[in-house]
Amino acid sequence: MLLIFDLDGTLFQAKPVVLRADLRLLREMNIPAPDENTLLKNAGKGLDALLYSILSDGADIASVRTRYLELVCEEILDIGELFPGVHETITQLHSDGHRLVICSNSPEEYIKTVLEHTGIAGLFTSYRSAESYPSKAELIRKLVRELITPGDSAIVIGDTHGDIEAAHENGIPAIAVTYGYGNKSMLAAAEYFADTPADILRCIPRKA
Repeated sequence: MLLIFDLDGTLFQAKPVVLRADLRLLREMNIPAPDENTLLKNAGKGLDALLYSILSDGADIASVRTRYLELVCEEILDIGELFPGVHETITQLHSDGHRLVICSNSPEEYIKTVLEHTGIAGLFTSYRSAESYPSKAELIRKLVRELITPGDSAIVIGDTHGDIEAAHENGIPAIAVTYGYGNKSMLAAAEYFADTPADILRCIPRKA
């Protein structure tokens, strides 16, 4: 089976990393920091959306983007962690013979840094950023065309309504994870729910 994973909030605890990078960037630019909820409200929606949410009107996003990505990757290396139990679950799914891919709104450099720092890069067939696609649904469509094999199937695992919607736009079932930043009310359209990473294993058939 092809398992299409979201990254932030599904595998990786992104909020502490993003918050520290936000505060460092704002300090460097001499911009007063808003409250924590404001800083985090667009986390996971893509780097440009995040920058627009924390910078003042008229800021040159393109000129800030490179520096912010440097900061966030530094924070990944300093404090970045998977959710407890994710490493064991991913390792088991790989051992069971499933093909694992990442489909994230974050830049590829960010994804690569997370996977390598947390020691799970070798368990994934591929990782892709949705930044250059009209939507995450379009990227999932491309992944399925490229990676699905005859007689095989796919499933999407994520923590946002957007992940569930992107799966369904491609006729693919979804597992909603609720141990991160999502909850069952906002993810009610999913076919399956995982309250812990280990629950993902129970939603996916083991290969013979």
